[in-house]
Amino acid sequence: MQLKFWVFIFGCIAGFANYTFSQTKNLSITIVDIQTNEPLPFVKILPNNNEQVYYTDIDGLAQLPKDLESYTFRFFDYQDTTIMTVDLIKSKKVFLQPEAKTFDEIIIRPGENPAHRIIQHVMNNRKVNDPLKNNSFQYRSFAKFMLTGDTDKEFLRDTIRDSSTLRLLNMLDEQYLFLTETVSKRYFSPPNYDKEVVESYKVSGINNPLFATLANQLQSFSFYDNVFSINEKEFVNPIAPGGLRRYLFILEDTVVREKDSTYTISFRPRKGKNFEGMQGYLYVNTSNWAIEKVIAEPFDAIGLRMKIVQEYRFTNNKKWFPYQLSTEFSMDNIQLNQTHYLVGRSNVYIKDVVFDGIEKKGFNPVKVIAEEDANNKLEALDEGRGRVLNEKEARTYDIIDSIAKENNFERFVKAFEIAGTGSIPYKIFNFPVDRIINFNQQEGYRLGLGLETNSRLSKWFSIGGYFAYGFRDQEWKWGGHTKITMNKERDIHLKLSYQEDVFERGGVDYLKDNFSLSDRSLYRQFFINQMDWEKRAAAQVSGLITPNMKITLLGQHRQITAFDDYQFQMGSTGFPFTTNTFDIFETGFIWNWNIREKVMLLGNQRISLGSKYPSIKLRAVKGWDGLLDGDFDYYRLNIAVDQKFSFRAAGNLQLHANAGLTTGDVPITLLQMPFGTNRSWNLSVLHTFETMVAGSFYADRHAALFARYTFLPLKNKTSWTEPLFGIHLGAGIGEMDNPARHENLTFNTHNQGYYEGGIIVDNLIKFGFNGFGIGVFHAFGAYMPTSIEEGLVYKLSIKFNF
Repeated sequence: MQLKFWVFIFGCIAGFANYTFSQTKNLSITIVDIQTNEPLPFVKILPNNNEQVYYTDIDGLAQLPKDLESYTFRFFDYQDTTIMTVDLIKSKKVFLQPEAKTFDEIIIRPGENPAHRIIQHVMNNRKVNDPLKNNSFQYRSFAKFMLTGDTDKEFLRDTIRDSSTLRLLNMLDEQYLFLTETVSKRYFSPPNYDKEVVESYKVSGINNPLFATLANQLQSFSFYDNVFSINEKEFVNPIAPGGLRRYLFILEDTVVREKDSTYTISFRPRKGKNFEGMQGYLYVNTSNWAIEKVIAEPFDAIGLRMKIVQEYRFTNNKKWFPYQLSTEFSMDNIQLNQTHYLVGRSNVYIKDVVFDGIEKKGFNPVKVIAEEDANNKLEALDEGRGRVLNEKEARTYDIIDSIAKENNFERFVKAFEIAGTGSIPYKIFNFPVDRIINFNQQEGYRLGLGLETNSRLSKWFSIGGYFAYGFRDQEWKWGGHTKITMNKERDIHLKLSYQEDVFERGGVDYLKDNFSLSDRSLYRQFFINQMDWEKRAAAQVSGLITPNMKITLLGQHRQITAFDDYQFQMGSTGFPFTTNTFDIFETGFIWNWNIREKVMLLGNQRISLGSKYPSIKLRAVKGWDGLLDGDFDYYRLNIAVDQKFSFRAAGNLQLHANAGLTTGDVPITLLQMPFGTNRSWNLSVLHTFETMVAGSFYADRHAALFARYTFLPLKNKTSWTEPLFGIHLGAGIGEMDNPARHENLTFNTHNQGYYEGGIIVDNLIKFGFNGFGIGVFHAFGAYMPTSIEEGLVYKLSIKFNF
């Protein structure tokens, strides 16, 4: 499950005070937007003596000498404001007035754009300055995430007559809608050894570490990545290769110091360029041509508006390193009342940075883990924020905790657990969602119930079972299991199970242990039309052998009976006989390697953060003739590889390859089958043959390749549609040596190759987080229909936009 903060927003909507440092010689002030009261980062402050330039930090804070006469505050898209020092001492807050923001036509004059030379220097020094390159490091961070309300309307409180608006304003003055704080320690060693330990956290209303990591997930840690992530949506970085062609850069300001200078450069996508771009400001320091500060936001954002801020400092006389990170978002479509909408902000403060000396042997398979007693270490939070809770923060915790207890906010936590694990938790039990209702072509609608104990009963073992009934086959199914956890971090389990149920003929079970409603391949089961009955007793031992590699050893006895009239010809040529019941004993292993996958272990929930590298699944089993009544001697091998490529400013390519091999004379249920999803539901399913009817082809050995290229979405000014065009290609081939052994079953062997293509348009209609589109597909080659019209397959496409 990928953690999405906006889901969390809907759960908590029911429900940073300024740092104050008093110093004898300096004046502490805060600079904010006069309309929104939001702090403004990196405001340029010019004293009247013009000797030194100051900047605010990500919280809009600045320390200024008291002995100067006045200061001028200058920030892009805001009016210059000059204030006397005596007035600053009284108010300690500066309000800047926004100017109308317009983009005039850029006139290109002969000669080189001076900003290009600076940006090229930044690009040339990316590998040197990237904090995730060259050096290992560790640091401690304090992260804060809060929700509140805001408005674009400018009004005086004294003029407000609406009582509900006044109550809302008073409440927002006294507390936040939601607040969470986290202290953690991070260890990193290039290229991909990474671990973060949550040492302390506090979440208003919910005692769960799942929400304590929100602040650290809203943006990429480094602005040197080719693709920068904001709320898990990827944007082409302006300093990535080719950035000078895609972005317009303008040199806005220069601050000269004794040893170095800071250039301020604005950037935005060039006119006519269609890609996921950003706009904002880069502050470039001539010392190593490193990024000193950055302000960025998505270009042409609709609905959800977000802005990120990063500040770097030259650390330990070694390299520029992130010092403060901030993410702001506003959701205009979530109204608190007629004037205010929901806004949020997360800040991350980094300190105690130590370079090098990090041993790789200290890393384990988990990237983010919360210490078991982290929610009780409140002193660490005081140390992290540098002070005790102020009145507004303390009131937030008190009020939200009280509301949460009264209204049972824990149900929102359960909603996350359901989305992440596929199970509904209730006290000491979990109810798997997929056991409640399902559908396939043979069983029809399948209703049932599953039940298993969870960690509230025991962290080290669980017992479970299920039953189900198929309304089309009119058969009852049931099963049970027990699982023992031997090592939590390495996910080492022993599982014993027994079931009497149906399974897909020719199918492959890689024992996928993660659940995602957004996984389109989940819906392939709707098209399964050939299944066999089995009684199966199995034992499995599974665990992580490297940070991203899991292996499962298995042994199982299966008694299989064909549901239909299928008969398999057994025995020698001189004494053949046919049967539809088979005893099988097999042993083997399943190997899953998600290269460089990142995982969080928060409480009892294991959450995948995904990977940009290939995912490989291998299943190898050996059937034993004569051992534990086994009837067949064979090997069955299957492999699947998935990879996604993102092309900057061009689109995405998803590749999936699978292959299978079965040796020995065995019934068709142990052979290989390409996955087809034609007919019935008319629903497009990723990584399948969209024009092939399930169960049409079988083989002893087969291979298939699927490619889907998705172009960039067509930009428009509406929120209900964002057409996303894609191209689908599929190819497969298979061979069978003894098809005559399989009687009373009609099928083909695709030894001449099966090929298909199609066009998909996703997000023709967007509704909430769902997008609906259409696709049209056609097979070609030896198995194509006699006419083009007959071969066209039209399908509905469903895309989850999160």
